[in-house]
Amino acid sequence: MVSKKGAMELSIGTIVILVIAMTMLILGIVLVRTVFTGATDSADELNNQVMNEIKNLFTDESKDILVRLGSDKSAKVKAGTENFGVHIAARTEEGSAATADLKYILTLDESARENCISILSKGEVKEFFEQKIGEELEFTDANDNVAGVRIGISVPDTTPKCTQKVIIEVKDGSDSLGKESFTIQVLKKGFF
Repeated sequence: MVSKKGAMELSIGTIVILVIAMTMLILGIVLVRTVFTGATDSADELNNQVMNEIKNLFTDESKDILVRLGSDKSAKVKAGTENFGVHIAARTEEGSAATADLKYILTLDESARENCISILSKGEVKEFFEQKIGEELEFTDANDNVAGVRIGISVPDTTPKCTQKVIIEVKDGSDSLGKESFTIQVLKKGFF
């Protein structure tokens, strides 16, 4: 009789532990689902806020193409930097929607004597960019009459100090909306 009583207590303890474990598992799954749903909603809300801020910047500017890098429109990038971002935006005429017809073309300015192309080759400088140089590309974000895109720049460790001007031309179908430019200043790689 004594052994049967011990076996019964062991079975009840096991059942209690299993119930607690299942409860914790279910609560953990609900928590993870809530966190991921909130993160996705936050990312969507952030994208909308960025596009609204870009639209507000256009009300302050008289231009149809916008590159926000300060007054000198210069991106200071250390050698060895991966995926540095430069955001550009363009707007169509008032009232017309930013459609798939709105495209941009990046070209490298070769006219300056002391630029990255004169130190490196044109092919090496083209490799800095995630986007293809010299081709018509689509904007990734559109909201009403404003379209935006992030230009990704990665500079290899061994790149010497140099400066490169990049020209952006925006087209709406076959019509050119205009040109804007920014400069990449490749800085010496730091310790941090």
